[in-house]
Amino acid sequence: MSSNTIHEPQQKGKIVRRQLRRPALIGALLLALTPVLAAQNNTQEPITPKAGKTQFFEGKVVPLADLLKEIGSRLDKDAAPHWMALVTKDGKVYPLIRDDGSKMFFTDPKVRNRPMRLTGRLFADTHLLQVVNIHSIKDGKLYDIYYWCDVCTIRRNAGGVCECCGAPMELREYPLDAKK
Repeated sequence: MSSNTIHEPQQKGKIVRRQLRRPALIGALLLALTPVLAAQNNTQEPITPKAGKTQFFEGKVVPLADLLKEIGSRLDKDAAPHWMALVTKDGKVYPLIRDDGSKMFFTDPKVRNRPMRLTGRLFADTHLLQVVNIHSIKDGKLYDIYYWCDVCTIRRNAGGVCECCGAPMELREYPLDAKK
């Protein structure tokens, strides 16, 4: 007998096992990847956050850093100037979305920490408040509050200088029922 005939059955066994391993490995890999492949084929609609309905919120707008300090926490010093929140009489806190509607609270300390009625919308399922309109409250009465340039007769939601003439913008408050 030749040496080839002695080892031939052993080599055939190795070849057969090798041939069986590949399909088994491929099958196991496909089985393991099934959730990933199924997830890719799942056509979910993209999540689009929705603004809530417009409603009234009463309270005082304060820097969020001040609120956090009261509970022993703090905002990063770089983030602190960028966060204001409305605190209602019942203690609810609504961080303000910084945009044109809320700009006066971020730019003028004179309008903070005093009674206000904000008209706004909550963002999706959060307490983030997008301000649409602002009224101050004095002696239980609503006042229209805004900044005014006498030179250009321009009304704005934030103080500073008039972008038209460079004159200073003046904070004004008028009772809602008063004739202008």
